[in-house]
Amino acid sequence: MKMIYVKPELCTGCRICSTICSIGRTGLANPKVAGIIIHRDPFEGYEWQAICRHCEDPPCVDACMTGSLQKDLETGVIFNDLNRCVGCWSCVMVCPFGAIAMDLANNKAVQCDQCQSVGSDPLCVPSCPTGALAIAEKP
Repeated sequence: MKMIYVKPELCTGCRICSTICSIGRTGLANPKVAGIIIHRDPFEGYEWQAICRHCEDPPCVDACMTGSLQKDLETGVIFNDLNRCVGCWSCVMVCPFGAIAMDLANNKAVQCDQCQSVGSDPLCVPSCPTGALAIAEKP
């Protein structure tokens, strides 16, 4: 299974990846509801991407009280059944990578599902102008 990986040293914080992700997911250019989050450290002056790492033993899935966050046992991809998500943010609190966004308008948790929810190859990787995102086989 191929997964998206980040090269934070190449990220410029342009947010093209998160904009493309939000357009693919919602049809709207709104990086706040993307499955890839750009964090900024204003003191150090750099940006980095937070993207779901599809953990072997995902704390977000364990913390999800409704069972909306699940792990596909065949592919290892974590996905969110948005019909079941109640926006309790337990998953956001336990994610060690800060890779789950809060869609406050819809009261849903959003994280990268490798574009399985939109039925395509990952949209963010080819859109990154600096090559800060790559797709490769999961070790």
